[in-house]
Amino acid sequence: MIMFMLDYEKNRYEMQKLLWAGTDQRLLYTVVPIPETMLEYIWDYGYLDESTELAYIRTMLNVCKHLSSVSVLFDLVVNLLVQSQNHFRQIEDASSVSLRDIARFCRLYNWFLDSLIQRYFKQTFQQQSEVVIRRASLIALMLCYYFRLRSVELQDVYTQKMQSIIATKYSQVANIPNYLTAYIFQTEQKRLIHDRMEVPPSTARNRALRDNIFVLLACIVNRIPLFLCSKPGSSKSSAVQILISNLKGKKSKDPYFQVLPELVAVSFQGSQNCTSESIIKVFERASKYAEVRNDSEILPVIVFDEIGLAELSPHNPLKVLHAEFEVDNSKFGLVGVSNWRLDASKMNRALYLSTPDPDVKDLQLTGFTIARSMQQQTDGQVVQLDKFIIDSLSQAYHDLYEHLKETQPKYENYFGLRDYYSLIKGIARDTMNLKDK
Repeated sequence: MIMFMLDYEKNRYEMQKLLWAGTDQRLLYTVVPIPETMLEYIWDYGYLDESTELAYIRTMLNVCKHLSSVSVLFDLVVNLLVQSQNHFRQIEDASSVSLRDIARFCRLYNWFLDSLIQRYFKQTFQQQSEVVIRRASLIALMLCYYFRLRSVELQDVYTQKMQSIIATKYSQVANIPNYLTAYIFQTEQKRLIHDRMEVPPSTARNRALRDNIFVLLACIVNRIPLFLCSKPGSSKSSAVQILISNLKGKKSKDPYFQVLPELVAVSFQGSQNCTSESIIKVFERASKYAEVRNDSEILPVIVFDEIGLAELSPHNPLKVLHAEFEVDNSKFGLVGVSNWRLDASKMNRALYLSTPDPDVKDLQLTGFTIARSMQQQTDGQVVQLDKFIIDSLSQAYHDLYEHLKETQPKYENYFGLRDYYSLIKGIARDTMNLKDK
């Protein structure tokens, strides 16, 4: 076993430390003090109590098509949402969830219900309505809550809790392992991504990429703002590019994608120097695309790269985003890409996707795909890289990461995913050179 002694400190999240400099890291919002003369005008409205929130949820769910027609399922969905809200208040904080999450659920439910009917149940919806409604409900639930959890362990705790609640109404669910993730969600991922999308052959369809694409698709076509927050090398940019290349409106190759709007990327690079005016200009540029009329609907997608850096700007430019986050009035898709979370005033107004660290299986899949894409020779021959080598390197990288995480937390991100990718590329390149000699 090879151990590495780290003498030089290399921290990939210095920017996050800068954001927190001189503040209490437990603060949810970045704010400035108000004058003392204003204190007498402050009212604390507190939070909704559980019974009031329950009443709001039941009322808001009335906009969900066909849901109230199945009373057992309606009551189940209400319970799932209430328990999800309580679960996140317990593991995060009281302001981490709100009625905005319920509104997003309703919007996503209606879209997935229409999508499922259009793709598979046009002729049989009346006979299978409860099955379709339940599937749409659970997919929307996963999108709103499951993906914001930062680790596989936290995700497992949440899904097990939800599955036990579902089993109280549908007892057969208790006998299906990983019902929510494998039976419901991964099946829908396969139908929308693997069966319909064209992905570059050099791209590994690992868990991070599949999750990113799926959540991006659902949020963009529904004009729901989305934050992709994960470590470098987690396929954030790749997922955006793949989705935009597949959704071409009526020019799309897949028949179902032809009924969806054509996506047009409007990119913006965040920095510590950006201003509110520069962000406003991006939305003005997107508006010009939206005004264009051709043979298919155009949906501009604002891709705000390194949005976390913009939060460091002394000009506080992200305040102008609050109005754009109002889903009912939004004309664009909005994707913020960052290596860390923003403050709660932004996060609560968008759906949040946090990609967990890859497991050994994901590392192996990505390693094989990288090696295979590099080893393609001009004559069509492929130089195979020994499976044992990639399996061993994947396990070694994973063990090293876990070791640093447990014993030297400040060096946890010293070796990132791109270091692992570069290692595989280097070995594949050396293998090709040796084969040529």
